[in-house]
Amino acid sequence: MAQTIAAQTVSREGLSERIAALPRVYLAHLPTALEEMLRLREALGPDAPRLFVKRDDATGLAFGGNKVRHLEFRLGDIRAKGADTLVVANVAQSNHARLHTALAARFGLTSYILKLPSAKDAPVNGNLLLDHILGAKIVEASSADPAVVERELDALVARLEAEGRRVYNVPRDRFSKVAGTCGYLLAALELLDQLAGAGARADHIFMAAGSSTAGLALAGKLLGAAYRVHPVSVGADRAAVEAQVCGLANAVAEHLGFAARLTPDDITVHDEYVGERYGVPTPAGLEAMRLAGRREGLILDPVYTAKALSALIDQVRRGAIGRDETAVFVHSGGLPIVFAYSEEVLPAMA
Repeated sequence: MAQTIAAQTVSREGLSERIAALPRVYLAHLPTALEEMLRLREALGPDAPRLFVKRDDATGLAFGGNKVRHLEFRLGDIRAKGADTLVVANVAQSNHARLHTALAARFGLTSYILKLPSAKDAPVNGNLLLDHILGAKIVEASSADPAVVERELDALVARLEAEGRRVYNVPRDRFSKVAGTCGYLLAALELLDQLAGAGARADHIFMAAGSSTAGLALAGKLLGAAYRVHPVSVGADRAAVEAQVCGLANAVAEHLGFAARLTPDDITVHDEYVGERYGVPTPAGLEAMRLAGRREGLILDPVYTAKALSALIDQVRRGAIGRDETAVFVHSGGLPIVFAYSEEVLPAMA
């Protein structure tokens, strides 16, 4: 571990240097574009703030998405550990599984997906269709019950190791859980430079909750940046998201040798936009899809990005974000999911 930096704030150069010491394979198409959403702002009325979208749906590699930034560090770790096989566990429409499969295909690894049963298993389309095209070896889990999944994951890994494979067990690997946070420390530096070039400064950053928001929030705290990160839950309650985001951020701060720690007071988590449950579109999310598509030519997915943008739209309409402020929506990708939700999406687009 790097020597601990006691100060609460660091320079951009200091942050970059610490991240540069981590194993990394350059993979993403960076920097991703930062686009101003003028027509969406117009649609939200005269009191709407200045709005930008950070196009992390356009990072390359099999439809891209925020996880491509994660995979740069994960692949560095995979190579450092000498693994030749990746194992992930997730549902049919998992962006996570699709991008790990693409990573394996590009770099000559073997990929296995322990596929949990879900409502979107048939017909085979969206991310699951891409998994087949990319060459994933799909193993059907007998149940989505977490205890069953754990047992079957262990059994799959044990079988592969008995065959002589060197397995990178993504759900169990410690660094795998913080790779995304490392990627979004760099994304924050990229975003700050782009905003400065546009003569703007972010006050609010909205994104679907996860390790990416942990990286953005930790970078803000380390740099003393003025923006506030709004992780938008797509399933879990506020307390669980706060624990996840702060836990990931602080694991990375420790790994990199920074003394600063993220607390729930440093972020504004929204769990009021989840709707019925994870994976079920909301009316507000479908409206966000429609507005983004017809005002900005921007495609969102109903599971992640639509809910995240619906949070930003609602906060603007409520007056929680003023017209003299600037808000950034980080588009995390997930575009293949759209094709698995035509029955839910199409009526809302009429």
